[in-house]
Amino acid sequence: MAIDELTKVFRWILDVEPEWPSHEDIRPGKDASLRWAQGETVQRSLSLLPPDERQRVLRFYHIRDAKLSLGSQLLKHCAIVRTCHVSWPESIIAKDHNHKPCYIPANDHDRQCEFNVSHHGSLVVLAGCSQKDVQLGVDVVQIDVAKDVPKVRQEGWQSWVNTFEAVFSAREVQDIVSWEPVDSLSEEDTLQAKIRLFYAHWCLKEAYVKMTGEALMAPWLQDMDFRNVQVPRAASTLPIGQSNDDWGEIVSDIEIWRSGKRVRGVRLELQAFRDDYLIGTAASKLELPFSPYQLLDLERDVLPVAGSI
Repeated sequence: MAIDELTKVFRWILDVEPEWPSHEDIRPGKDASLRWAQGETVQRSLSLLPPDERQRVLRFYHIRDAKLSLGSQLLKHCAIVRTCHVSWPESIIAKDHNHKPCYIPANDHDRQCEFNVSHHGSLVVLAGCSQKDVQLGVDVVQIDVAKDVPKVRQEGWQSWVNTFEAVFSAREVQDIVSWEPVDSLSEEDTLQAKIRLFYAHWCLKEAYVKMTGEALMAPWLQDMDFRNVQVPRAASTLPIGQSNDDWGEIVSDIEIWRSGKRVRGVRLELQAFRDDYLIGTAASKLELPFSPYQLLDLERDVLPVAGSI
């Protein structure tokens, strides 16, 4: 798990499902996370967290949320240890003025670690770097076509999109509603393609506003829009020789506009992962390159970083 910490944004993915497999006999409930946590691997992972973080993981009603919370905390600590060269107990996760998780070095001259985390489905995604005066935002979304298609059919495409108009600008809503795929597709495939476009816009906006630290409560959300949004193709749909296992297409030629003016100096990228995930990354420095995403393994990449604590 190499980190080019001085020149690039490193990006990690942890799939929590194979790390801590589900127990079908444990139903959602106030003690579900506590019961799930009795497993040896889960216990070992939880032991790496300070008491307050451990308690937050175990408060979840659904086991899937506890897994994502645990994975998120482990990746944050791992990023701090790897980039700042501190011990695991010293990798204290704080909150900035926007309540965004951060690391505050003990001294101004110590190494920095800017990071941002997102999780959805079974994935936890982290983007990080050690450069000063850089803000990062990342968002991962799992597209659940089986859930969304019936709702869209019942409500109609425009009505369904309008449900989220508080998040998008008027231009974005119009772009999403009026978009049609270039290729000739069946009615079902066309609808699925439109849903992917919607989530492409959603993922980009989440990544951008998380970079700013204001999240989706930002008062300027409807004044900002993304233009020239293309949906990256999943690996399974790419021509032979262009796919790389689970990794799909990357798109980056995306324009950011706010209050009618082009926003420059921000690096924005959207990548497809497997058949149903999109991952957006935003950085406040255009010249800051992104390293390819690394799919981490808990035993190989994360737990050894903690060492003996």
